[in-house]
Amino acid sequence: MGRNKTSKLTQFSCPVCKSVVKPKDVKATTDEWSAALQNNLILSIMIARNKEDQQQDCGACKRHQQQSVAKFWCKECDETFCEKCNTMHSWMKLSSTHLVVALEDLGSNTSGIDLHAISEQCNTHPTNNIEAFCFKHEQLCCIQCVSSNHRCCENVKSIKETTGSDDVCNTLHDKLESIKYATIKLLKEKEQQKSKFKAMTDNTEEEAKEFLAMIKSNLDCLFETFTKQLHLFRDDENTSFNIRIRLLEQLIASLDHWMSVDRVVREFGTRTQYFIHVDTLKKQLKASVRQIKKAIRNDHLLDLRFIKNRILEHMGTAENIGTFNKIEENDLAGEADDIYKCCKILDVTPYPEYENVSVELVETYHINGSELYCGVCIGNDHIVLGTESEKLQMVDKKTGTVINTTEFSGEPRRFCYDKDQNLIFISCTSSELYKAEIARDAIKEPKLLIFNNDYVGALCKYREDIYIVVDNAIKKFSSTASPDSSEEMTSVVAINTDCGVNGMNVYRRKIVVTTKDNEIKCITLQGDEVYCFDDEESKPIESIIVLPSGLTLFVNRANEGSLHVLSEDGTRQRRILDKFDSITEPRDIFLDNDDYETLFVVGGEYMEMYRITPN
Repeated sequence: MGRNKTSKLTQFSCPVCKSVVKPKDVKATTDEWSAALQNNLILSIMIARNKEDQQQDCGACKRHQQQSVAKFWCKECDETFCEKCNTMHSWMKLSSTHLVVALEDLGSNTSGIDLHAISEQCNTHPTNNIEAFCFKHEQLCCIQCVSSNHRCCENVKSIKETTGSDDVCNTLHDKLESIKYATIKLLKEKEQQKSKFKAMTDNTEEEAKEFLAMIKSNLDCLFETFTKQLHLFRDDENTSFNIRIRLLEQLIASLDHWMSVDRVVREFGTRTQYFIHVDTLKKQLKASVRQIKKAIRNDHLLDLRFIKNRILEHMGTAENIGTFNKIEENDLAGEADDIYKCCKILDVTPYPEYENVSVELVETYHINGSELYCGVCIGNDHIVLGTESEKLQMVDKKTGTVINTTEFSGEPRRFCYDKDQNLIFISCTSSELYKAEIARDAIKEPKLLIFNNDYVGALCKYREDIYIVVDNAIKKFSSTASPDSSEEMTSVVAINTDCGVNGMNVYRRKIVVTTKDNEIKCITLQGDEVYCFDDEESKPIESIIVLPSGLTLFVNRANEGSLHVLSEDGTRQRRILDKFDSITEPRDIFLDNDDYETLFVVGGEYMEMYRITPN
């Protein structure tokens, strides 16, 4: 049950079907609202039959002050009928296609699960039964659907052909069991991480208290400020843990429910019902797994330590009592891999894979008079575009309207957005490296980072650092470095790169980058090569992005441009888009930071939006 701040009932999750039901009167008490809910007629019939009370009254007759024995039940009307009323019900045009079953059939299933809820009638043509499945469109079909809408589809099979093997019936429960086991395992790991994190915050607070005892009593207010900050951080992190734990618990509950339904449908249902049940289950499982994938993709294991303020060891005044240092020990992005592997056996994956990834055009935006070279998404509503004419343009993501323009002396070639500080870092054709602050729907004047002496190329943020391509190396610097800082960029690895228009992503402790020879190389942060993709027909490579699944998308600039996908191990590539809608000179591609399923391409006067989908 969900309750608002005034402790009134706002919604209720059905324990059987998991549907969320909201009360008509939010001011009603729980008892008043539950009393107004409609009776579960199926359950009442089953209870009556178990008590050997065979007689049920006809609901239609009862409304007209008559009494007769009910023989049938209509799922759509949720009404019992005698033989006479059932005949009239079937004569009516609006109810002629309703699913009507004999009460004795309802009573034969005492599990509480309504097999008749799995309708075998076609949604498009209700008078026809479902007889086939189109694997291309993932749609259930009747014969009329096949002949009218799917006659050109190559992979259409009859339900009988698809369910001809008993493997589906015999192995589904075991597969669900394996997913449940993997989910329980991850849930326990998350609970342990939460417990360990709480212990670390408690230890950090104790260290702060011991340090506080050494300074004067007039610093108590500083300690109070510190503990508030720590508790806010702890509460934020606990909220994040609770979201993930709740998703995992919900998946476990859903798996228990699905396994229960599976046993009933397998034992009492038809093959068609079972196939429909499996297809529905896969879609629900896919949605749940994608939620988990999205929730934990940026997880990191934190090590919390108390850092003493050295000034306070010698002085009685300071701005704060100390800080806490967040050290990300391990990248936890692959924590749920076991769940994904188990789901993959059922052809359920949270993201498109190499074999079936594709893109479809959503929108084309015309930025009149511009010469677009690069872009990056800023929050949920905006995109920053860099132009050949030394301009930064803030664009509305939904409409493509330019809402702000900032001019500066550099020539932007690649962007990197730091959402934690709401900054964009800008590399230019020369050795100039800038950063600019985002203020609502405007870009403040970019500031030159004077500590950079290299010619620079693509750049991206990974953890607390900005990684950047320079000649023959990947370097990094702190994302919090001030423009006039005297610190130098730190070399990460040596590699045959050059500056300018190129691509680079850092993910899961690996760097994927284009080289001088137009290769795509994947290396670890320690410099060990994972793969090197070198294909003459795919050159020249203009820009790359790495999807959360590990696939790499890249643009081949030849012949007005095409879009390709590279497998996670770098051994296979294929073209997924022969040409762009309006762009003839593609310059940059970038993902939507919000959903990672929306791709933007820029070049010339156009920006195109694509949705990344499975075939």
